[in-house]
Amino acid sequence: MAGIAMGMYCHFDVVHLLPAAAVLLLLLLAGLFKMGPEWLFGFSAMALMFVAGVFVERMQCNEKAGEWSAAKLRYEATLVEVPLFRGTDVKVLADVSVIDTVMPPSVRDKGLVYLYLSRDVDSDTLEIGDVISFESKIEPVRNAGNPAEFDIEKFYYIKGVSGRVYLRSGSWKSISPSEWSVGMAALAMRERVVGLYRSLGLHDNEESLLSALTIGEKRDFPKELKESYSIAGASHVLALSGLHLGIFYMLLLFILPYRGDRRAVVVVRECLVLLLLWTFAFVAGLSPSVVRAAILFTVVSAGRCMQRENSSMNSLAFAAIVMLLFDPHLLFDMSFQLSFAAVFYILVLAPHLQRAMNVTGHGATYGYIVNILIFSFAAQVGTLPFVWYHFGVFPVYFFLTNLFVVPMAFAVMFLAVAMWVFSSVPLLGGAVAWGLGLAVKSMNAVVTFISELPFASYELPSIGVCGAFAVAVALMVLVFAAIGRKWWLVVLTIFSMAVYAGVHGLLGEDNECEDYMLVYNNRQNPLVHVVSVSGKNCLVSTVPKDDAEYEYVSSPYIKRERLSAPLWANVSCRDSLLQLQDGLLSFSGVTLRLLDNGNWDDSELVEPVDVLLLCRGFLGSISELLEVYPTNCIVLDASLYKSSRARILKECGRLGVDAVDISMTGAVKIVPDSESFTLYPMRDK
Repeated sequence: MAGIAMGMYCHFDVVHLLPAAAVLLLLLLAGLFKMGPEWLFGFSAMALMFVAGVFVERMQCNEKAGEWSAAKLRYEATLVEVPLFRGTDVKVLADVSVIDTVMPPSVRDKGLVYLYLSRDVDSDTLEIGDVISFESKIEPVRNAGNPAEFDIEKFYYIKGVSGRVYLRSGSWKSISPSEWSVGMAALAMRERVVGLYRSLGLHDNEESLLSALTIGEKRDFPKELKESYSIAGASHVLALSGLHLGIFYMLLLFILPYRGDRRAVVVVRECLVLLLLWTFAFVAGLSPSVVRAAILFTVVSAGRCMQRENSSMNSLAFAAIVMLLFDPHLLFDMSFQLSFAAVFYILVLAPHLQRAMNVTGHGATYGYIVNILIFSFAAQVGTLPFVWYHFGVFPVYFFLTNLFVVPMAFAVMFLAVAMWVFSSVPLLGGAVAWGLGLAVKSMNAVVTFISELPFASYELPSIGVCGAFAVAVALMVLVFAAIGRKWWLVVLTIFSMAVYAGVHGLLGEDNECEDYMLVYNNRQNPLVHVVSVSGKNCLVSTVPKDDAEYEYVSSPYIKRERLSAPLWANVSCRDSLLQLQDGLLSFSGVTLRLLDNGNWDDSELVEPVDVLLLCRGFLGSISELLEVYPTNCIVLDASLYKSSRARILKECGRLGVDAVDISMTGAVKIVPDSESFTLYPMRDK
């Protein structure tokens, strides 16, 4: 892991790693045959793994390097995922390659690309494995440049997605389907299971939970329900991973309970268990989280077949090594981080807590309840740095949630597998479907109830990568010091964490001590965020609040800066914070005019303004506009159509007028000062 991280952030030439690998391999062999000091084998093994991490990461980076051609070319695309139909668009991941053209080494000729197709009769019939051809320009994935936004560029890079392309109706044509890979066949099987769930006639929330819990399908998962699971501390249930495969594994052990000593019988039993386990993984689409859990259980079963005492920690490490060798960027995947951190701390903490709580000495009921609490506590401790970094929310009632959710998840998994087997049996299938629907509905009801309790979640201050790493190191030191009863180290660690929190709080308090306006990069509609030094704030647009798509743009920044719920203004507003009338915004001595139509053409008045914000719907020439609204600052909103933006930029260049294009620069911040104002792009810190 350290080698992969080093390879990600420090550029190495893989050729330079070969001599070091050769030397370390010789040292490893010397240590293996005891031709040197005892520590030689351990040192060389760890160093060789570090070099291997750097090597696989640099090879992965080289494979993903390069961008697509800026010109329109002919491409062939194989759909590698089930198309997602939403509204007027169809989104699907495709393996794209250039045809009839030889590309230079620095330009991509193949890679994974998201296709966005206009929805019509042809696109509605697309399925996984279909091949289409098109002629277009593939756009690279870029962040919008809004403060506190999700890093979609890094997310797509880790996933191996290199671009996206928008195709109108008639701009592509279908070719004969390609040969299916194992992964594509698994996704097609998962889609058949989704169809089975839809035939049960469940409510949308119940169907969404059932698909997410049993096969990891979360494309249509409701946002409100997802927030309820996050607040209640049950988000891990929605991510198909080791928990779900562990439940299925326990079900198989319950069905096949033989515990004999004959090796042949043990081998047959474990092989049958693994066959059914990997069949479940196949039905679930062979997602990375399911595959790594299946690898972990495969290692455990292999140890049983060889009648060797296996180490759970070694099995976990082996599963991680195998996954990272094939795809080193999984290290930066949130699901990978959460699942391995949770399992690691369960393995470390659970045995000691079970002995301290005397789990086996007070009956089965006591042991069941205490074990759930112990596993929940250990998993929550292990995932705290990652949950803090990714979500910034701590679920207060996670103990209570897991006490009910884990057994409910067990029941849902059992009934879902029974449904797969007996769905074609009239009476039995109907009874299983009824029980499955009741279990899923009850689970949603419990989670929703807990999420609505007072103080159900605590919002944590935002921390960066360094802060999350510091918390992770401190937690690890604290846990191992407590296990080793080194109380002086426990006290020292707690004191260091308190000092770090205090210093981080003092240095991290960078709340703005000035009034400012923030113009977001939002393609849907213009969005201006007005913030005063007092913390009072307002969102200004040209459309009503119900028609605006703004939350995904403004909410991360509001949350990070801990601002109060903003007011909304789109027509007129007279407040102590600002004044808005007919698109003229006045705030802290700065005037900003939002123009989204041509109504200004007939104006006979000359109204100088500080900033002109040209929005979607703006018509007219810049020379005529400046006669009505003289200004030295023109800002092109991201909601402007591409053709309008190109025309305006060309005219501004001809007139010698400086223009800021938000779609290129990202969000801009306008800060009033004593005489004028300062405008500059605002990037995330």
